[in-house]
Formats: sequence, C-alpha cells, structure tokens
Amino acid sequence: MEYLPLFLGVVMGIVTSYTDLKTGFIDDIHVFPTLVLMGKLLGWEEEEPGGLLDRIPIPVVEGGVLYYLYLGLSSGNSFLALSGLGGFFVGLGLGVFLYYIGAWASGDAIILAAFSALLPYAPETARVIPPYSIHYPLYPLSIFLNSLLAVFPFIFIYAVGVILYRREFSELKEIFVSRVGLTIQVAVWLMAALGLRLMIARLSGWLLVGVGSWIFTLFLLYLFGKYRKVGNLIGVAVITLMVYGDPYGTLLMLARLLVVLYLFRLFYAIVSYIRRRVLMEEVPVEALREWDILGETIYEHNMWPMRDRRSLWDRIKEAVGGKGLDALKPPRGRIIASPNADGLSVGQIEELKRYVQMGMLENRFLRKKAMPFAPALFIGFLISYFWGDIFWWIELKLAGL
Repeated sequence: MEYLPLFLGVVMGIVTSYTDLKTGFIDDIHVFPTLVLMGKLLGWEEEEPGGLLDRIPIPVVEGGVLYYLYLGLSSGNSFLALSGLGGFFVGLGLGVFLYYIGAWASGDAIILAAFSALLPYAPETARVIPPYSIHYPLYPLSIFLNSLLAVFPFIFIYAVGVILYRREFSELKEIFVSRVGLTIQVAVWLMAALGLRLMIARLSGWLLVGVGSWIFTLFLLYLFGKYRKVGNLIGVAVITLMVYGDPYGTLLMLARLLVVLYLFRLFYAIVSYIRRRVLMEEVPVEALREWDILGETIYEHNMWPMRDRRSLWDRIKEAVGGKGLDALKPPRGRIIASPNADGLSVGQIEELKRYVQMGMLENRFLRKKAMPFAPALFIGFLISYFWGDIFWWIELKLAGL
C-alpha cells in the first residue's frame, strides 16, 4: 500500500513523457480521468481518442487523494486525510501561475498537480527534507524545484551544442560572462541581509526565521536593487563586520553563495538563449495556425494594435531596476493575442490578418516552438521520492551544514 504513490507516479510519468515527446500534448485521461468525465458532462470540446493508449485511464489524482484519505481516517488524523487534496491544490496553484505567464501548457500544470497529490509530504525514502514540508503539504514545491534543477544539464548540453553547430561563439561568451557583476552584487546583498538578520537578533533577541526571513530578505533585495550604490556600501560594510567576527566562515559562505548564484545566472542565460534563438521564430501571419503559441503580446491601445515582446523576467528586471511595480502590470487595453499556453484561436488569427491587411501591424510575429516538460517533471518526481529536495540541500551547503 505504501508503494501506491510511487507506482502511480511512475506509470503516469512514463506515459505522459512519451505522449509529450511524441505529440506535444498531455491527455487528461492519463492524469485526472475525473476531469475528462466532468468535461463530457459539461459539454467541453475534446479531441477524439487517437489510439488504444488514449483510451486507458490512469487515476493518479484520484489515487493520491483517496490514498491519504484512507491513511488519515484509519489513523484518526483529519489533516492527513485531506493532505492529498491539499497537495493537489498547492501543485495546481504553482502550475496555473506558470500557465498564466505563458511558461507552461495546461497539461504541465495538471501533471505537477497530480504528482503533488501523490507526494504532499516527503516520503520515508527522501533523505533531504525541507522543514516547511514536514507539517504541511508543501512538498510539491520540492517536486517543482527539482524538476527545474534536474533539467539544467540537458538544457546546458543542448544549448552549447546548438551554439557550436551555428558557430555563434559571441553568444557562448555572452552566456558565461554577461551580468557577472550583477551576480556579485546580489551575493553581497544576500550576505548583507543575513548579517542584518543576525545583528537584529543580537540586539533584540528576536531572530527572523521561516517566511519572515524570506520577506525580510526580499524586501532588502528590492531596496538594494533600487538604490544600488547604497546597497553596495551597506553590503560591503556588513560583510566586513562579519569577516571580522568569523573570517573563515564568512568568506566560505560568500564563496558558496557566489557559485550557486552564478550557476542560477548561467541557467537563466541558457534558457534565455534557447527561448530567443532556438524555441522562437519570426513568421508572417499567413504561417500562423490554430494552437500556435505567440512569443509576444498583441493588444489594442486607443483603437490601435500594439506589441509587447517583453518576457516576465524582463518586466521583473525593469521593476527592480527602478521602474517600480508598474512594470509588472500587463499592457493596458484589450488583449488581442498573447503567449497563452493554449495557443491561438482561429478568431485571433483572423483579427491579426485584418490588422496586417489594413497596414496597422507589421507582418511579422514571434511564434514559440513547443518544449516538452513532462519528462523533467517525471525526473523531479523521482528525485523527490528517492533523494529529497535539491534546492534545500543547496541551502544547507551554503550554511555549511
């Protein structure tokens, strides 16, 4: 009975990875058959099953919810009984967020929700368990982070291979060298946040931990990013005091932090390159087809179509760089078409054609190429089941534990 989550997760992971790599689509019947049944009852439009595999239900979400319901009721623990459902909604929330910013398809969100229903808490086989998932069904965050970190080596090899094949050596240099200065600044700011937390604890006897420490750190990062010169001076001053008190420990922590931040920056640079140069193409409106995913937002402002090709991370950088929270807001006006993971509709394509024919839009549109993420989620699930949370392990290593 205790191997039911692993069995269901492996079966779903194999099937959804296969279908995602082969067709680029995830069939809900392989993840959440009840959703398919609800869709039929409500009259949702669905494609007809294309083969025998498309007709086989795999009740992963249902199995996870019922498994923890049974465990909770048999042990008299009502919180445990609802944890499968709680994990499902936590994973679904993460997936829906990525879906709405255009990073994921709806199928990826459902897969993460299903894995989360199977592992709302860390299993006994996991060796590295974050403290927030011991008492609350928040282990889905570990599954998600493990999926991102696990796919990094494959993305790195793929990106470098493409660069070498195209002989874009300037791009390779840009990936490894760009924004190194900002990486160092962020490391200094994070060390300053830690040092200030310790100073507050010594003066007041009150140490910020958990969510409070994250909020405090993010607030300082925002301030230091907005006023960089002041942030750098405070950071250097705090680190100097920390070095005076514990030279070896402070310098070792700073070195580890720099390595981790550089690896994350490298990951972002590689993903950005793949997004711009590999998974994005510029095509005329005549080449757009139903279900294609745009790489830009076309919106109407003062009765005129406008473009916005900024990614979410571009807007975040603008917000931190001084433009404030207004940079995070979506374009004002009616959205004609956007990087919605469900793709373009026939009506949206026809409207874009009309604007092009009237000369109001240039006939060039960014179109995304599909990138299957189901295999990465499956790898993240296996790591979470057999090993634990990679991100928390990194945090422990940064702290010298």
